Amino acid sequence: MSKKKLEFIDNILGFFQYFLICCVAITIIFTVGIRHSTVVGNSMYPTLKNKEHVMINIAASYMTDIHRFDIVVVKNEKNDDLWVKRVIALPNETVEYRNDQLFIDGKLVKETFLDNNYIKKELKRKNIKNFTSNIGPYTLKNDEYFLVGDNRTNSFDSRFLSVGPFKRSQIIAKGMFVMYPFHEIKYVK
Repeated sequence: MSKKKLEFIDNILGFFQYFLICCVAITIIFTVGIRHSTVVGNSMYPTLKNKEHVMINIAASYMTDIHRFDIVVVKNEKNDDLWVKRVIALPNETVEYRNDQLFIDGKLVKETFLDNNYIKKELKRKNIKNFTSNIGPYTLKNDEYFLVGDNRTNSFDSRFLSVGPFKRSQIIAKGMFVMYPFHEIKYVK
């Protein structure tokens, strides 16, 4: 074979090798690192909206610690659904909601991420006194996290006895990138 033919074959093989490496890398990233999902429901409204397309960060939940007020994706063991919720209380803490105020270990903790305008509208629309119903005090065990949706009047979460706290092993992702609709593009952590 001529030198030009060998170079051509070598270039083709090099291209396919590079292509194969890229395919494997992309597969690993989308299997272990990030995953596409769609928000179902309004339990995190107005932070996240129904039918928004998001990329969830699976790797971050294993490579970093879980902190109070992180937005996480959890796997509900009862039906294998994925839920998006906000971490309110951490292992071994005592959580209580009283008169729309959060108390952790008896100390008042401000929830600055909540949209006060939305809360006022919901209270008026539903003719209710509290956006977050009174619960607790409830003490978490060593491996439990208390997770609540931002839209407290429309969220099925740890406040309900049938759900309760979530274990660390159920938290499969931390943070997400909203990618559609385009006017809502943002990173939510």
